[in-house]
Amino acid sequence: MPHETSAQNPVYERLPFLEGLRGLAALYVVLGHICSMADPSKLAWKASSAPVWLQGLFAPFQYGNLAVATFIVLSGFCLQLALFTRGDGRIRGLGRWFTRRWARILPPYYGALALSLIVATTITMKQPGMPFQHYLPITDEGLLAHLFLVHNLSTEWMYKINGVMWSIGLEAQLYLLFPLLLAMLFKAGRTLTLALSIATAALAVIYLPNASKLYAWYLPLFVLGMVSANLAYRPNLTAGIQPALAAMLALLGFFVAGFACHHGWAIYTCDSLVGLGVAALCYLLMVSSVNPLNRFLAWRPLVWLGGFSYSLYLMHHPIEQIVYAHRPAGTEGPEALFWYLLWAGLPLMILGSWVFSLVFERPFVARRARHAEQERLPLAPTSLPLKPFGSDHAIRRAKLKAASRERSSEPVPQLV
Repeated sequence: MPHETSAQNPVYERLPFLEGLRGLAALYVVLGHICSMADPSKLAWKASSAPVWLQGLFAPFQYGNLAVATFIVLSGFCLQLALFTRGDGRIRGLGRWFTRRWARILPPYYGALALSLIVATTITMKQPGMPFQHYLPITDEGLLAHLFLVHNLSTEWMYKINGVMWSIGLEAQLYLLFPLLLAMLFKAGRTLTLALSIATAALAVIYLPNASKLYAWYLPLFVLGMVSANLAYRPNLTAGIQPALAAMLALLGFFVAGFACHHGWAIYTCDSLVGLGVAALCYLLMVSSVNPLNRFLAWRPLVWLGGFSYSLYLMHHPIEQIVYAHRPAGTEGPEALFWYLLWAGLPLMILGSWVFSLVFERPFVARRARHAEQERLPLAPTSLPLKPFGSDHAIRRAKLKAASRERSSEPVPQLV
């Protein structure tokens, strides 16, 4: 998403921890596809021939859906965050907002689609078995669906050409819903908006055919990201900010998600738990002081990787197929393929995606953000006109508490 600033509110949106989270999620997807290409036995529903130690190494990287769920939460969080960094959290100029969004996601998407088509017709079609069968055949209907970003609506289209692009169609559809969701958030409140999105997703999962492939539960995850950013900028003046509660929810979400994945729980349960953990973590890192986790996520290599994570997500698999097709003679079997793809393929995927981003992504990122001279500290803002969420008595009491904290040496952000 674009990183923008405002003359009235010179707060830089480029938060290092967000870039770090994006970088980690994209890297996880790449490593997962390295594992599945080295040993596609699970995709083919066959017993693995890989050594036991290698199967154990591959096991944690088979949940690529969790990374996509992370991206969806981060997308909702960042879209709401951007509106606060530029004003009061609402959209001012719907046409301009949509223009910025499409200019941000469409050039890399269509560039990757064109290059993926070349790879699909020259390499994918010549490779037997899995995972290559996932991306074929290429039909006129499937191509049109990709062009109009509706390919995620059918299992006949969603994984063709480039297997990761289904999530871009879904995200584009969430972008279309975002203004409506935002209006609900400000009019109906956070709790009701989130509850309605959960109910909508639940009805879709229960009654729609192929519901598990429609990923309807990404709607409440997207809203959850919006709510997390909204809470950081518009805290309840009675309750104040709640970093301890956020830390507890983040730990709970990630821990139970790990347990759920290990025990084969439903995909929507695993995704939802990870989404809760990511949303709580984003809130925590926004309202808390600098801490070791913040410093880790602001590690320069992670931030650099996060800066072109969209391109890395889109382009890593076509590049991986090229590397696979031109592997040295004798590089066969899960173990040999894994080491080859890891040491030769991973650097090429990262380098190739970075070059791709310079052409198709970087030129469309807001110029002001690219040349920002400083980065925003992970603290909730103190200068925005926050809307009170409580009685007058509660508001006065919160103001007194904030004034008391300001006089003390505790480095906590003000609520008003």
